[in-house]
Amino acid sequence: MKKLIAITLVLAMLSIALVPAKAQVIVYVSLDKVQYEPGGEGTISIVIRNLEDEPIQVYNVTVEFHSWMMYTVDGWDELGNQTIDYSHLDQYVGIDESVALDDVKFNVPTDGRATSTIVYINIHTTKGILRPEPKYVSVIGLSTQHLQRAMDNIVTLLTVTAILAIVSAIIIAAAVFLSARRPSTMWKKEE
Repeated sequence: MKKLIAITLVLAMLSIALVPAKAQVIVYVSLDKVQYEPGGEGTISIVIRNLEDEPIQVYNVTVEFHSWMMYTVDGWDELGNQTIDYSHLDQYVGIDESVALDDVKFNVPTDGRATSTIVYINIHTTKGILRPEPKYVSVIGLSTQHLQRAMDNIVTLLTVTAILAIVSAIIIAAAVFLSARRPSTMWKKEE
């Protein structure tokens, strides 16, 4: 009975091990900077690697900046959502090939939306929608910029204070030295 169970388990493990691994499409996404300033520009680079056994066509890429989306009278503001259309270009990614798509340029808002955000990317292909891991766009807040400027001013103020303290100490030491030492011609001998 134990031999039968052992043989069954070995056959089950072999059948699992012999199942071919599913080919996949891998998407690499990278940002050009670690942090951005309000009003600054940035670039998102996207590379698609096709490990499938047939080529795939890219129709479009949609990039959504979650916290920057805003609907205006004219429709959705460009800062929060961009779509790049590849359907007219016949953009294919061949078998076992990597293709860098056009860089996605973006501008960080300067209004109240100028905060860090998560970027969602959807790539529409013949294999369906590819959704790489979301990226985090870190924006230096206005308060951080003011804090950095204030720290620069504090360092300057402390440097000037230290120099003034040293100059004052030298003047006081010179005054004490000169007042304690009178020339001998002014001294009168006591009788």
